[in-house]
Amino acid sequence: MTDKKDKIFDADKYYKENVEPYIESQGTKKMWNYFLDVMKKDYFVETIRELRKKYKIPPNGFDVSTRDSYVMPPQGFDRNNEGELRKDIIEKICKKYKLHYFDFSDVLLTFVCYDLVNPLGQLGTCGLFWVSDVVSEKEEPFDGLCQQSDDMAYPIAIRISPYASQRDIIDFIKNKVVWKKEIEFLQNKYKDENIKIGKIKNKNEEIQKRNDFIYNNKHKSLKEISKMLADKNKNWIIDQGHIGKIISLEKQKRKEV
Repeated sequence: MTDKKDKIFDADKYYKENVEPYIESQGTKKMWNYFLDVMKKDYFVETIRELRKKYKIPPNGFDVSTRDSYVMPPQGFDRNNEGELRKDIIEKICKKYKLHYFDFSDVLLTFVCYDLVNPLGQLGTCGLFWVSDVVSEKEEPFDGLCQQSDDMAYPIAIRISPYASQRDIIDFIKNKVVWKKEIEFLQNKYKDENIKIGKIKNKNEEIQKRNDFIYNNKHKSLKEISKMLADKNKNWIIDQGHIGKIISLEKQKRKEV
């Protein structure tokens, strides 16, 4: 009989039970949709181009043809520059777009080096909520930058008694007076109207792929783009007037507000 301790760890099962429910939560989806929108901004694209040039990273990132080659730092990248690259990512991107410095600098480090966009697999990362042990944090305080990042991303806290049930917590948050006069009041105090978290609509993935393809070929004539669309995907066939409108709208979306 096999001892329970000898059982092989099932990574897929652990992910499905412990990580997937968080990643699929509404708050995490909102934050991730915002981040994907940020990645299309002209400033973001140009900054990534500059960082790759500065740190001698190939224009499209290092080759990651196999899963085993996906390591940090990549082969061919100077290990001594990893800390400096992370600092640049925090200063030039995370602070500008109000992205948690350490969560999103990990995501962006992978993107800069490998041109891969993957959400982190740890609980409580890249979302709108963070559960922390405030007593423990006082006993072992974070370094200044880490604390600054948490305060920027999650400036409002609800202290919870260890004796509160899930129903108690939900009842507390749903109380109209608590929500309006306490939580929403503080949210408005810290909210930056230029940050579009929660305002990015879910897009049809196929339509967005088509629009991205059109935008990436915007330097070509409308006639050429029309032919390319037909060759690429029969479902993408649209008239030249529509193509021109999409290019115009995509240009507006990619500019800074």
